[in-house]
Amino acid sequence: MGHTRIGHLNRSRKWKDVVAAFCLGAETEQISRMTIEAAKDGFNYNKITQDAGYQKAVELLVHLGIAAQCGDFVGHMHECGIELTHSPSVQELNARLVEAVDNAAWESPAGKSSIAEFAQNALCSAVSQCAEKERAQDIPGLIVRPDISVFNTFGTRANLAELNQLFIAQVTSRSLNSYLAQIIPNLTGIAQKVPSVFEVNASYQALEEYCYETAVVHRVYATEWLGKHKYQLKDIDSKTIKKHANFLISKMLRALKYGKD
Repeated sequence: MGHTRIGHLNRSRKWKDVVAAFCLGAETEQISRMTIEAAKDGFNYNKITQDAGYQKAVELLVHLGIAAQCGDFVGHMHECGIELTHSPSVQELNARLVEAVDNAAWESPAGKSSIAEFAQNALCSAVSQCAEKERAQDIPGLIVRPDISVFNTFGTRANLAELNQLFIAQVTSRSLNSYLAQIIPNLTGIAQKVPSVFEVNASYQALEEYCYETAVVHRVYATEWLGKHKYQLKDIDSKTIKKHANFLISKMLRALKYGKD
């Protein structure tokens, strides 16, 4: 399913416009190319494959869906090394996910990278946002569902796709922000292109939205690829998850580079 064709991306903002939002008149084409190339170098196959923290975050992302599908969310997460109470909250689940990614990263010879940090934060944010969106569908006035009931919906195709889209969008936007942050401070001030930090903050928000819209490629991909495993959980193993982790990045970078700009 990795070769799904979705055509041009109908995003509300183009990449060059996002860069322009940062630079306000600077050489946006040059900065755009530099940023994408920097992200490409930072996300090269070897680095991603060997980054224990990033790989662990994606592994847990997939297993959240499997746990929901298998009918025993807490039990399955226990098998993955995530110890939860019988009715965990979003905060408890996220705390355990953070701990697991930290342990995987710091137990590796390379330690914890910036990509692992971005992935860890993106994983927790995806869980929180997906849970919030799921709750938003509840009818007002009814008894509030416990968080474990919400977690059990993470196995639906829609929520699997949402988790993947939120996750990779934030990993990418945080990474691009880190590269742009090395350039933008030199453009701020009265005599420069960016008037103040307020414009910079607004531009960071624009970048987040841009990456989320670009990550629609993973909504399509995750719906088709991950969704098919609903009744074939045995098909997902560590090798398959590693391929998924690498493909999340490569497909996102292609969408950023070749999308509708």
